Amino acid sequence: VVPLLEIVDRVDTFHSQYLCPPVSLVPEVVSIHDILFETHPDLFQGAFSQRSTWLIRRSAQRARYVITVSEYSRRALLEHYNLPEEKVVVTPDAVDPDLFHFLDPDHAPELEEVKARYQLDAPFVLVVGRLEPRKNLERLIRAFDRVRQRLDPHLQLVIAGKEDFRYDSIHHEAERLPSGAIRFLGTVPDEDLPMLYNLAGALAYPSLVEGFGMPVLEAIACGTPVVSSSRGALPEVGGDAVIWVDPEDEDSISAGIEDVLTDSEGTARRRVAGLERSQGFRWRETARRTLEVYRACTN
Repeated sequence: VVPLLEIVDRVDTFHSQYLCPPVSLVPEVVSIHDILFETHPDLFQGAFSQRSTWLIRRSAQRARYVITVSEYSRRALLEHYNLPEEKVVVTPDAVDPDLFHFLDPDHAPELEEVKARYQLDAPFVLVVGRLEPRKNLERLIRAFDRVRQRLDPHLQLVIAGKEDFRYDSIHHEAERLPSGAIRFLGTVPDEDLPMLYNLAGALAYPSLVEGFGMPVLEAIACGTPVVSSSRGALPEVGGDAVIWVDPEDEDSISAGIEDVLTDSEGTARRRVAGLERSQGFRWRETARRTLEVYRACTN
């Protein structure tokens, strides 16, 4: 089917996500966000079949160019798939400033509406992401409980994201805390996310590894303080705008959260740094780099 469409539509480059078609008559570009399922297989047990992993590897080797989202992912692709340096190109993810930005007091009615809809009647730390082992939510919940007991028993951890796989233990850990301390919002509409970032006291993102880390970028674009692990590509995203913690050390996670909630001077400084840093991640630049790859295919 693909070769026929290429002929009928006069396609000169075929761009796909993760998997190339079985047959193509034109140069192929494949986008591979990351290969964490190869480098950290224990975190993806049951999520990727051997066949899908083999097909992704084959697609990367067959394509003219591979596009990925960070230098961390690029290095992994080069090393694990034995690809030539010039074949793998970074086009970072980006953020829409019209959607993700700091909301001034003029937006108070909109913020209050979202606050009421999700029943956010207490100060909270926000988590954004799917419920699965890589997000390290069990350690986060235990670390958060220490902060809650030390700073404010009414403080909540609000988790926005769908259940993905191996998530039962996350709920079990949450059930150890007092009722209401942990809130699971499930999947949140895109238009509500900026409001939640702006309402939150901080974003907690102690992931065990990330190929990029969109919630960190979205949060700093909204001026939200961030506590994150320094694993994978996350430092490329957050830079000096984030409090970095060891995701496998619950004391480190709790200290980071406590710091961001109590150090107003440091938080203000990192907020400014985050707003400035987020301006370097724009979809126009991502599109420009992608277009350069297309042009290289046809030259």
